[in-house]
Amino acid sequence: MKIVLSIILTVLTIQSSFGQVATIQDPDGWTNVRKSPDGTSEIIQRVYENEVFWYDSEETDQEQKWISIYIPKNDYSLGKSEPGYIVGFIHKSRLLPLEKLQGYTGNDFTFKYELGDFDSTNRIIDKQDGKWISAIDGRPVWGTDGNFPKTQVDNIKVIIDGQEIEIHEVFYSDIYECDNEISIYKNGETYFAHQWNSDGAGAYEIVWVLDKNGLKQRLVGTII
Repeated sequence: MKIVLSIILTVLTIQSSFGQVATIQDPDGWTNVRKSPDGTSEIIQRVYENEVFWYDSEETDQEQKWISIYIPKNDYSLGKSEPGYIVGFIHKSRLLPLEKLQGYTGNDFTFKYELGDFDSTNRIIDKQDGKWISAIDGRPVWGTDGNFPKTQVDNIKVIIDGQEIEIHEVFYSDIYECDNEISIYKNGETYFAHQWNSDGAGAYEIVWVLDKNGLKQRLVGTII
């Protein structure tokens, strides 16, 4: 039952098997996304430097020059449209995998969750088959496989160059089972906080993209 439920919940939330997260490297600061893997194909979107998206990591091991990418439909992975992304192609030379960025080890950037026990008080809980949780307050439940979450995020503390950056509750009220084991990367003046979270079965990936002006993007997805 849990295997079937996991598949159902994945379809209800977002994403499928994308492999990895990347941004772009392009002297223009942006890259055209093509409908087909061809430089003359229709341009369907642009991605800009320090925007993150998923890509098919298996294609990077092949000889083709174009790689398929999956661009979220909004900058913060909010909502439940199906699917929650558009598919296109960029030239492989423009791809910059997140793990290829400079790992950050300085002391002018802080990103930390303030965690607490899950509190169901005054929350609207939707259930699948009357048993398995499918939504909380009308939003996806990232981090569980249908059970009640054990932990929630009460706040996020972000400091850049001594300045505290406010993160609105809407951006962390749907993520659960978090910890503070976070990989930090930096590209120019932009920081990326990346991690995997789960209750053991409901694994999901999250990337926070920030600079001194605030939160630029939140990418949330599930790998099957």
